[in-house]
Amino acid sequence: MTPQELFTGQWQNRPSGLDDYKPYLDDRWSEGCTNVRKLWEKIVPLGYKGSYQRVRAYLYDKRTSSRPVTARPPSPRAVAG
Repeated sequence: MTPQELFTGQWQNRPSGLDDYKPYLDDRWSEGCTNVRKLWEKIVPLGYKGSYQRVRAYLYDKRTSSRPVTARPPSPRAVAG
């Protein structure tokens, strides 16, 4: 028996204080906002009482996923220049 099998079900599907904010974080991440500190600062005024580390851990999986990296669009200043 593997260690993963021993812990199966122990923490999975356990409610988290971050659950209500995950759709917001996912939307902002897909829009290109990948600064975890800024995302955390955005959800605190919305009522999030958890830690920055929990947000960072949630978004770590997105940062390290094999999803192709897309370039950010050029800034208006760069286009006008």
